[in-house]
Amino acid sequence: MAHAMRQLQRQTQTQKLALTQAMRGSLALLTMDAEEVLDTIRREQSRNGFLRASLPALSAGGAGTMRPDIAQRDSATDDLLRQVALVRLSPRQTLLAQELVHSLDDRGFLPDSPAETAGYLRCSLAELDALVPVLQAAVEPAGVFAWSLADSFRLQLLARNRFDPLIERLLDRLDLIARQDIDAICTACEVDREDAIDMLDDIRALNPAPLARQPDTLPAPGEAELIFTCDSDGQCTARLNEAALPQLLTDDALFSATMAVETDAGAQSYYRDCYRGAANMVQAMQKRANTLLAAGQSIAARQPKFIRTGRMRDRLPLTMAQLAEEVGVNKSTISRALANCGIRTDLGVFPAAHFLARPVSEDAPDRTREQVLQRLQLLIRSEDHRSPLSDEELARQLSRARLVVSRRTVAKYRKMLDIPGAYARRRGGSSRT
Repeated sequence: MAHAMRQLQRQTQTQKLALTQAMRGSLALLTMDAEEVLDTIRREQSRNGFLRASLPALSAGGAGTMRPDIAQRDSATDDLLRQVALVRLSPRQTLLAQELVHSLDDRGFLPDSPAETAGYLRCSLAELDALVPVLQAAVEPAGVFAWSLADSFRLQLLARNRFDPLIERLLDRLDLIARQDIDAICTACEVDREDAIDMLDDIRALNPAPLARQPDTLPAPGEAELIFTCDSDGQCTARLNEAALPQLLTDDALFSATMAVETDAGAQSYYRDCYRGAANMVQAMQKRANTLLAAGQSIAARQPKFIRTGRMRDRLPLTMAQLAEEVGVNKSTISRALANCGIRTDLGVFPAAHFLARPVSEDAPDRTREQVLQRLQLLIRSEDHRSPLSDEELARQLSRARLVVSRRTVAKYRKMLDIPGAYARRRGGSSRT
């Protein structure tokens, strides 16, 4: 009974750790701006073949009905055959190389043992042993024509000039790499923590499915991520711009095919870790999109008149802190998420900060500085030129319009508007702006 209780406790702790890692990744994406998100996705795609950017739906009929993954695989096969044709080989080796291209699995690996491969290609092991290393060295991407995941990592490390005896020893423990167990790596490879972390980073930057590359289908940075639309009743709504947001999904078919042919337990552990990482990123991106949408909906509900007219006097007070409270996230989180976030309206594309404004003071939480500036200009334009209003009188008149500011603030705003004081205006009213 005691043994069972200890085992249950370990399982619970492991599950909580996994959830914490997923939440950490989600929070990291939430605090990134749009350009940082795209860079993060590109880096993850370069090392994780199970993370895909969804392609636009193809038109029905004709050649356009081909599935994107099939079209991509055919394109990759054609590319490999073109590269093989450029390698200096004998006619016999060229034929065998072409057969090997068609023997590769979805990852770009030779899935069967050398003996089995030689058997169905009707060649000797010696021929195969001489040909495969030539193809591994000559054909891109690095890592194809590998016999295993560890072999593919070896080829990719060689291409990056990062392969050495210590990292070769670590490639025999893919289970430790999958768990990112630094202490165990230190023990297994007899290195210190700094070297263990460096080796782990080098390996986890590699692609475990090098042939499963895909064209860059991510949106170009700078596109408006939110769209505001207004109806005839003056109500405004916010929606996500699907063309501007990365559409991510996990490649379940590739994962299933990989696990079906992979027999090494360490490699299986590594592929499961990659798949979980891809799934976590998909969920994190969905959470980020939901946060952007919630922020957009709050802005649209608060600023309908300003969205329609674009006049600064119609912009109501709305701070980042208020927005964060309504969305239910930290202020710094909403600030980073909205950084470089464009919002498209009928009047054009504007940064999200364009729709935010601080209240003029705690005594006037529903008024903005722009409204005070506009009212101040109006008061001065309509004053008696023979008896201009003092800053104190201007402050009193502003307060009657529920624009409560001090005399000192009036003087500061007047200087911002390049308007002289009352004495100068009395002497030369024509100098007013």
